[in-house]
Amino acid sequence: MSSSRSSSPSPEPEVVAKRAKKSKDKRKKAQAVADVDEHGKNEGDDLDLAYKPPEGFVLMKHKGEEGDFDWDAINDDDNLELWVVRVPDGLKPKYLEGVKLEASASSSTARVGSIERKHTSYDVWSLGEDEADTVGGDELRAVSCLLPRQKKDGKLYQAPKPITRRLVISARPTLPTPPQSSPESTPIVHQNPPRPRHPKELLTHHFMPLGSLAPVDDSATMDVDSAPVEEAPSKASKPHKGAEGADGSKKKRKGDAGSPKKTKKAKTAT
Repeated sequence: MSSSRSSSPSPEPEVVAKRAKKSKDKRKKAQAVADVDEHGKNEGDDLDLAYKPPEGFVLMKHKGEEGDFDWDAINDDDNLELWVVRVPDGLKPKYLEGVKLEASASSSTARVGSIERKHTSYDVWSLGEDEADTVGGDELRAVSCLLPRQKKDGKLYQAPKPITRRLVISARPTLPTPPQSSPESTPIVHQNPPRPRHPKELLTHHFMPLGSLAPVDDSATMDVDSAPVEEAPSKASKPHKGAEGADGSKKKRKGDAGSPKKTKKAKTAT
């Protein structure tokens, strides 16, 4: 029995095969982690980090729609810049082709070009670091750009380059056209409009307010405030008999001292 056991081939241990499977699983996990760390957040084949649309929505596929805005195409070309342009509703994007702009290196807000249309003219403003209330477009300062990537089935990724310029296109305010003047005539600084003239033959109406046609009474007089009149002092009334004066002395009567007394003649009988 010993010879038969020694001659028969021994089976391979199963433990070695299990260790090999574990090592392969570790390599796959390491590759998945490496892919996630290489390109950024929420990228790679990890199902836990992949974006999942909410209930009732389907993930949109961008395959074949990248064109010039592909993430890899912009990343590989060093001569390309990212510009953000705000276009008004009345202006179609096709009219932006061939527009010449002044590429100023100033960090302040400035007008860099214009677009002429049939009925409206537009000004192109480049937003700087200063705050300009007349131009607007403050929301463009916080805008970030997402670009599709063809190698990743058209998924959107953060742009590999920062936004270089932010442009705002706004309609030019309408201004009154000045009158055409000949070169020989002197310039008029200011001229008032002519005053309206009313025909005198039509001005036949009279101003007759309410109550003007009422009969007027001749006896009716107007109340006028008269000036106060000083009254003349009245003669002092005769004092009563036995009345005293202001100094307490009695008034003199007729026949008192001070006036000559008249003597009566005595009648004699004959």
